[in-house]
Amino acid sequence: MNTALTIAGSDSSGGAGIQADIKTMTMNGVYAMSAVTALTAQNTTGVTGIFEVTPEFLGQQIDAVFTDIFPDAVKIGMVSSSALIRKIAESLRRYEAKNIVVDPVMVSTSGAKLIADEAVKTLAEELMPLAVVATPNIPEAEILSGMKISTRDDMMKAGEKINAEYGCSVLVKGGHSVNDADDLLCEGAGKFTWFKGKRIETSNTHGTGCTLSSAIAANLAKGYTLADSVRLAKEYISGALGAMLDLGRGSGPMKHSFNLTGKFAERRNLRAFLTDSVSDIWPEYNNHPFVKGIETGTLDREKFKRYIIQDYHYLNEYSKVFALGIAKTKSLETAKLFTSVIEAIANVEMNNHKGYMGRLGVTQEELDRAERELANQSYTSYMLKVAYEGGEAEILAAILSCALSYEDIAKEMVKNNPASVNDEFYGTWVSIYSGKEYCDLNNVLLSFFEKACEDYGESEMKRLAEIFRTCSLYEMGFWDMGWSE
Repeated sequence: MNTALTIAGSDSSGGAGIQADIKTMTMNGVYAMSAVTALTAQNTTGVTGIFEVTPEFLGQQIDAVFTDIFPDAVKIGMVSSSALIRKIAESLRRYEAKNIVVDPVMVSTSGAKLIADEAVKTLAEELMPLAVVATPNIPEAEILSGMKISTRDDMMKAGEKINAEYGCSVLVKGGHSVNDADDLLCEGAGKFTWFKGKRIETSNTHGTGCTLSSAIAANLAKGYTLADSVRLAKEYISGALGAMLDLGRGSGPMKHSFNLTGKFAERRNLRAFLTDSVSDIWPEYNNHPFVKGIETGTLDREKFKRYIIQDYHYLNEYSKVFALGIAKTKSLETAKLFTSVIEAIANVEMNNHKGYMGRLGVTQEELDRAERELANQSYTSYMLKVAYEGGEAEILAAILSCALSYEDIAKEMVKNNPASVNDEFYGTWVSIYSGKEYCDLNNVLLSFFEKACEDYGESEMKRLAEIFRTCSLYEMGFWDMGWSE
């Protein structure tokens, strides 16, 4: 199961802070953990007291989490002092934490000041450079950018300034008289994505910032791109606001559990859904003598030569599966994605294979003369059959078995033997399939898979799992083929 850590203050009324974060992460399908920065005495009418933990104790909480259940994402909320901020930054750097979301909380919804003046500068300098994204509202973005924000153009200029200054993407949240709840994601100079939002007429908005940033972190933990993480988080928070929970005498909380048995808790963890279907197969990959030989650098190179020639021909057929996906899709975005994957196969994987062939003395003539072996033919024929008969979801289920298993194998190699990436011969193979570029592409494929099967029922999802599992069995046959004499 994917996991996420929230580092924030406690809200005794349950609408914001740690309490809102845990509810949100749970509803968005990840296991939530926490490190408390402060206790607050507050309710829907305001904050009446703040009691900070010591930096030492905050560090102990973070250590306890990272040394046992390493989080897939980290959300940072209310941190009221420079000493605590420095402790958090120190810990996150030490553990090389990933998918960090910084919600630069400075003022509560009720107007109470939640951070000391000197801590604002420390937060910006220490935490934001570590973040994948920061999520300031308009007043917070004005502080961070040093400029007044009154228009949509101002939001774009502020986003670029913050991005240039601190190196993280920025989600500038609307809703403060600039626009009708539209948010702007800036991922670099001139790289903007607007997220349309319809203002929901309710005074119960306590904890909206905490909730949005936690939902983004949960989606990043599950492997979504940043833009998709924001889109899904916006959709979730609109549902929580639209449920019209009415508690307390002031700015009340949202109903985080508005869809307790619905899609937000279940639909968006399809990586686990797929890999659970092969829980008896994939562990055997990592114990396979061929795979172990790559990991340790001891695999007989003649065996690898046989494998690399067959895999070269496999990739030709694999590309045709994507080509059929282009022909079948009604989405230009999907067609562009599949086209980019074919280009990556041709320009990255194929070049890597040709590099190995050069080192192994394989000529183009020998390569062209080689026939695909039965395990190779059976595997690719099955995938092409799925592609001819099925739609986008079925095609992606077949594709992802190979794509995700190679990522899983290579990452396990690095985990078991960190030096495997430096092996003079096999290190390139391990580096490519465990590398960020390859893994990021898999996350994008998963994101498109989520959309493709969004409306699938139980029987259709079962069929996708069967396709994924069948391809995984063929994958095992491919490793057997490489090892055989």
